[in-house]
Amino acid sequence: MRLSTFIIVLCSSITLSACALGPRPTLVEDLPVGDANIVSLLDIFALADSAEFTASYRINVNYGNTAATATVTQGEQERSITIGDTRYLIETGRTRTCDLASSSCSQGLDDTKVSDLQITHQFWSRATEQRLRIDASRNIGPSESYLAEFADTQVNCVSVPVVGGTKVYCATDEGVLAHYAGPDLLIELTDYSTTVNRELFSIGGT
Repeated sequence: MRLSTFIIVLCSSITLSACALGPRPTLVEDLPVGDANIVSLLDIFALADSAEFTASYRINVNYGNTAATATVTQGEQERSITIGDTRYLIETGRTRTCDLASSSCSQGLDDTKVSDLQITHQFWSRATEQRLRIDASRNIGPSESYLAEFADTQVNCVSVPVVGGTKVYCATDEGVLAHYAGPDLLIELTDYSTTVNRELFSIGGT
């Protein structure tokens, strides 16, 4: 294993906020993208780590009809991602996965808690950015770039034709996911503000 790969894996496993809120880690090399519309949206997604915002979503898995709601809020040094009854907290010096029903937490970020939704706690930024990059390498025609509106917010979108249909990706000007539509999954922004909701860092007093 190369040293750089080891560092990336280690960063994803330990509870240091410097890893979580610092340089953008990835488990694979970034795939080159030649489509200008997709490159433009990828550049917007890259802004998400430095944004301050609160975003709410509805999530539907098209196979099995599984659904959930999610809310993400991010400040300068902390991040909270709530998916159903699971809350991921990334704060200075530690990361936690919390069960809101029992007000209990465990150290680290456990994505198996939401695996039935085919997403990770990074669905709102890095995970979708990587998905777009992969689709860019598989597209079977030119993409289309356009503006749309979700949650009373104008967002930047690109549609990517791939085998089996067209996938749509949208992001706010701050780089936060606003919409993803594919044959497997639908994620849609339902509420958005550029302020931090501090209440979303509470899990019943723990």
